[in-house]
Amino acid sequence: MLNDKTMKYIFTILMASIAMSGFAQKETTDENGRPIGAKPSAVVSSAEEVFLKRSAGNITSASSEVKIEYSLPSGMNSGKIILFHPRKDQELKQYSLNSNSGTLSINKKELPVEQFAAGLYSADGSFLKSLNLY
Repeated sequence: MLNDKTMKYIFTILMASIAMSGFAQKETTDENGRPIGAKPSAVVSSAEEVFLKRSAGNITSASSEVKIEYSLPSGMNSGKIILFHPRKDQELKQYSLNSNSGTLSINKKELPVEQFAAGLYSADGSFLKSLNLY
């Protein structure tokens, strides 16, 4: 038969094994709370994408003109782009947009700073996107 010391040793190893198996449980949900492998219930169409980006053709800092491409939400045909000072709460210039998407040319010589932030807004002033131009 086993003595008390051996029984305590076996009991300790058995309990440690049980405790360790509890840590090895698999995740049953993803970071959004859905069961692993489940698809989202609503998919957003990429055709509705709103964007504000610098045109790829004029990336050089020596250029006195910056072109910004924009796209408003579907069904929205007017809005505005507002340029801001990058470090102060100061509006530099405002441009009205009369189409759902397009390209806006900005003459940097008309601005008091070389670097600025651009904000895309709907016609009623709702914020849509921002872009930093450094």
